[in-house]
Amino acid sequence: MNLKPLSRAVLTAALATGLSATSAFAVTPVRAPASTQKPAATEKPFVKGAPTKPTDTQAQAQGQDAQAQPQGQRPEIEVAFVLDTTGSMGGLLEGAKQKIFSIASRIAKGKPTPHLKVALVAYRDQGDAYVTKRFDLSDDMDSMFAELRKLDANGGGDHPEHVGRGLGEAVSLLKWSQDREVMKVIFLVGDAPPAQREAAWDFKLWSKRAKERHIVVNTVRCGADASTEESWRYVAKLTDGTFDSIDAAGGMVAVATPYDAELSRVNAELASKTLYGGRAEARAMNVARAEATKGMAAEAVADRISYMKTSRGVGKSAPSAGAVSSAPAAVAGGVDLLEKPAALDALKDDELPQELKGLKKEEQAAKVKQLAAERKVLEEKVAKLATERDQWLTKNAPAKEDAFDANVMKSVKTQAAKFGVTY
Repeated sequence: MNLKPLSRAVLTAALATGLSATSAFAVTPVRAPASTQKPAATEKPFVKGAPTKPTDTQAQAQGQDAQAQPQGQRPEIEVAFVLDTTGSMGGLLEGAKQKIFSIASRIAKGKPTPHLKVALVAYRDQGDAYVTKRFDLSDDMDSMFAELRKLDANGGGDHPEHVGRGLGEAVSLLKWSQDREVMKVIFLVGDAPPAQREAAWDFKLWSKRAKERHIVVNTVRCGADASTEESWRYVAKLTDGTFDSIDAAGGMVAVATPYDAELSRVNAELASKTLYGGRAEARAMNVARAEATKGMAAEAVADRISYMKTSRGVGKSAPSAGAVSSAPAAVAGGVDLLEKPAALDALKDDELPQELKGLKKEEQAAKVKQLAAERKVLEEKVAKLATERDQWLTKNAPAKEDAFDANVMKSVKTQAAKFGVTY
């Protein structure tokens, strides 16, 4: 492959917007499993250093959306993206960073509104900086976005990649629901065929395991490699999935609109209106999540707002749904004081955000009230701009049907209908 490293600016942005020094990703070491015998259908292969359940820190980073409505009888959709992150995939990877909220927003528009969980498995090959990185199934899209932003495209160069391990870890190590009524889908995205590595991670073996576990594998080939197409079609046909082929950049073209500059400005200001209480580590993590939304492109901002309003507004009246906050939900035991001002009374001095330390109790309460009012105004403004941007695009720049996100939605629409969700 021809390596296509990211620009220094993109790398800097990715580092600047990361969650924290503790990543939610589980990184699989380069070394092979201790055993190369094929595991039984009900067993997971032993991978030294790769825990089969997340640590406390990982579970916190993958915290559930604190503002989500009770799920009730909402249909559930679980989607895992298995992405080749070697050098030649730079174009699609950068596009995916912008499109993840677009995909989530479009899936959330199903009727009835589904409860969506998304996972990510990034894979390369033996000899690269890592073989795989995993982010488990979660409805915390802000954490997913932050982790995706930290990925870069690098390594590879020998054409076949360790696709079998990427697919195998997605099938065996992600925490899929055991309920047959839950829609379970993998999107396998790459431009190179599976390498023949250790038997425990054989590509065809894990294609069969996916079928046995009722996980549909939809494949998206980037570029025009014939051997990749052969493997991609094999697993798609075996699991009743779809095969699509797109250009190496994912068919994603940025479209400028008259609303972009103002939308980005207001969103950055909104991201600054935060007051998180709790342990120092929790406060730092939540501030980093909020900071990660500052540098979003206008398109990602609009899609994120749309997703948050749809997913958090389920079961609410129209006025109430429109008023739900789009701020990143507090995780890791932290508390968003602008959403829950009453929690201020229970915080110890060392759990206060820096902005409130040294103030009297009444001054703290006044500060919280002031920032909450300012954030509400900004949220209303950014939601209005996002809606106006969407309306402009509908009239002036219809979405490309061969783009990565369009291909994903084409498959989702067809498969979701079997689970009672229509689009």
